[in-house]
Amino acid sequence: KIISDQIFINQEKNTITGKGNVLIIGEKISSKANEIIYSKDDGLIEAKGNVALKDEYGNNYFTDLLVTKDDFSSLNANNVKIRLNDNSRLVGSKIIKKNDVNIISNADYTPCLKENYLIKNCPGWKLRANKVYHNLKTKTVHYDHARIHIFNIPILYLPYFAHPDPSVKKRTGFLMPTIQTDDQLGYVFEVPFYYDISGNKDLT
Repeated sequence: KIISDQIFINQEKNTITGKGNVLIIGEKISSKANEIIYSKDDGLIEAKGNVALKDEYGNNYFTDLLVTKDDFSSLNANNVKIRLNDNSRLVGSKIIKKNDVNIISNADYTPCLKENYLIKNCPGWKLRANKVYHNLKTKTVHYDHARIHIFNIPILYLPYFAHPDPSVKKRTGFLMPTIQTDDQLGYVFEVPFYYDISGNKDLT
């Protein structure tokens, strides 16, 4: 379904172009942009200008130019900002989606919300990686050459790191790092490990 201020149909190329406040609604995605070109033959959607896309998992993607399939089996965009369904954020220079895996280059991940920043434009902590692989099917986020930054200062290097994405309720593995203050120790950085023993038993 395409809703737009203007709609142009090219029967020769079998394309539909929407211009001005364009909203496109599919089975797995919904997107809005200033302009959208939909190629019916190959199912490609090209969105331009103030692009916002929401996938079937509740994740939101923001960029200025995006190309995707109408079944969301592929995605290609530069300078993308992603707000995951728990409001944590991934920002990268490029995203490529292949089937169920999002590959984000030069990526920063942080769960910190801007209204909770202690320093302007600086989250309390973030993970920075050369590449981030977000497997939407297994609901796992993998980091290639990750660095943990506290107040934009790198403090720990990890060749590989992974954790469940925000949609996972229970799974054995590392939990999100936290920063706390202690009267005697000052700032304390913690990376807890969670062990799911059974349905009603767990250990942290």
